[in-house]
Amino acid sequence: MPEPARALILLTSRPESVEIAVRELRPKVLGVIFSQDVLLAVAAKCSEVGGEGVEFRYRMVDDPMEIGDAFAKFELMLSELEELGYGREEVLLDATGGTTPMRLGRALAAMTRGISMVHQRVPQRYVDGRWERDESREVEVAPMGNPLVATGLLREGQGVELFNRRDYGAAALVFRDIARKVSGVEREHYYRGLLLLSEGYAAWDMADYGGALERLREAREELGVGFSEVDLAERAGTLGDRISVHLPFLGRLRGRLSAENVVDMLENARRRIVDQGRYDDGVARLYRTVEMWHQWRLQKRSVSTEKVDWEKVDGEARERFLKEARLSKLPEMLALHHARILDRILSGTGVEDEAILRDLLQKRNRSILAHGLEPIGKDAALRFFEYVDGLVEAPEARAGAEHATLREL
Repeated sequence: MPEPARALILLTSRPESVEIAVRELRPKVLGVIFSQDVLLAVAAKCSEVGGEGVEFRYRMVDDPMEIGDAFAKFELMLSELEELGYGREEVLLDATGGTTPMRLGRALAAMTRGISMVHQRVPQRYVDGRWERDESREVEVAPMGNPLVATGLLREGQGVELFNRRDYGAAALVFRDIARKVSGVEREHYYRGLLLLSEGYAAWDMADYGGALERLREAREELGVGFSEVDLAERAGTLGDRISVHLPFLGRLRGRLSAENVVDMLENARRRIVDQGRYDDGVARLYRTVEMWHQWRLQKRSVSTEKVDWEKVDGEARERFLKEARLSKLPEMLALHHARILDRILSGTGVEDEAILRDLLQKRNRSILAHGLEPIGKDAALRFFEYVDGLVEAPEARAGAEHATLREL
């Protein structure tokens, strides 16, 4: 027998079902939904059992043959119970009575809202070629499963939305819950794959590249089991292919500064700005991307910005650097401005539009994650991203940096 319900919505066409619901489920509030033809009989029964400490709420369907009407009345009753302070996990639907359209409407509403369901099982026996009520046995209240929970579809949308907003930790919690409850071996593999993918991306965001590699390898195994369901096979195959591109990319993020590190920081900034709307956070990463870009380019010429060995830079380049940087002696370390000057001199590239970067850096310096208290707006963040996106030229490395986007089944 199900646990007692704090709040119960009862779909009824028989007055005795009210008495059974009160006796077996002992709700504090009972919302009764019925059609006009049983109004008087149901109201009389509610009045009769009302002295047992149960508060009654009533909704009558306008058309007992319309699924949509039944669905809407359930929504109204659920809203009333929520206004009384009951959470959805405290509400139970007894979908025993009513016409077939009424039962379908209430069941659909309950399933999509995550409301647990029961029904009153009337004992019967087969006599002379027909089924009759077995009066020797009492009516049993039995739980009903929710196929949306069993297939994972009830909460999948929530997990997908969180994942695509790059809130990977929260998405992992949802997919873990789905994987624990879902029915069927294939769907268990699929949602476990999404759980591991979320955990892998979360580790990646925290620069835990070893943890990310481990989780993504496990995710690829779960998503590569071979699915008979077409939709599962298609989505799992696409995600598996993306993970296969990620793995070698992640392997190159550890150790010496590489083009992959630069691209990874740029993509991290894009997720903050475009997917999450965290503009200050994203711009801070864009600033670091610019630093890393010039550090990497100078590193290829054996120049370290942390401790410059000026003997490795020819005399003409040193003289040009002092003149353009307006310095009297060569610095031991290179800040971003000076790194950009030296990179430009050594690479022989033309003068970039410094005014754009200077304006963007001023906004960054006034932001709360730098030296000021002014939040960075969307337009400024997007302009900064477009500038840095155009600056970083590493198309081969970019293929492995972009995180996957999920679609619902």
